Amino acid sequence: MNKLRQVLGKVLYWLAYSIFNIYFLVVHRWQVVGKENRLTKGPLIVMSNHVSNLDPPVVGCIMNRQVHFMAKKELFENPVSRWVFNTIGTFPVKRGKPDRKALRQAFSILKQEKVLGVFPEGTRHRQGKPGKARLGAVMIALRSEAPILPVGIRYDDGKKIRVSIGEPFTLDEYYGRKVTREEMKEAGQIIMDRIIQQLNNIEPGYGK
Repeated sequence: MNKLRQVLGKVLYWLAYSIFNIYFLVVHRWQVVGKENRLTKGPLIVMSNHVSNLDPPVVGCIMNRQVHFMAKKELFENPVSRWVFNTIGTFPVKRGKPDRKALRQAFSILKQEKVLGVFPEGTRHRQGKPGKARLGAVMIALRSEAPILPVGIRYDDGKKIRVSIGEPFTLDEYYGRKVTREEMKEAGQIIMDRIIQQLNNIEPGYGK
């Protein structure tokens, strides 16, 4: 049964991938730069700014590998959406407090050398007003030691989508030791700075 579900999950994922790619191209005339920065193998954390409900499918469609997203627990309350999300490899996370189960799932995905999708701000922020990285997202990056792929997404006039993919980076200076809360905040700022750098590639002065 599990094997059948995995096959079904891949079929559903790549079907949605194809449909959304066509939708973004035709309706949103999207432009994506930096595809050469995507890693084709090994564990990877894709981190992006979060301004729209379209962000998860946008991030999924810019990648050439399946992305396993963390999503707010509320999205799993409906049995139909819960089945769909579980089948395509998306898993719930409780917002506002530590969620050990979600963290274990995230580490498991990376240990299997798959791609994890995380919006470090934790919730949507108004375009041009980036938020701070949540400590849970930073913890995943530091403990897994997986490369981080920074992505910037901008919506022009609510319609045209522009995406910039940066070079993967790691937070080596924080690995292999116990870090303080302040150091975690520092690491989180590094992550957000890399994402903002991609947004500045699209629109100079973003977030100023």
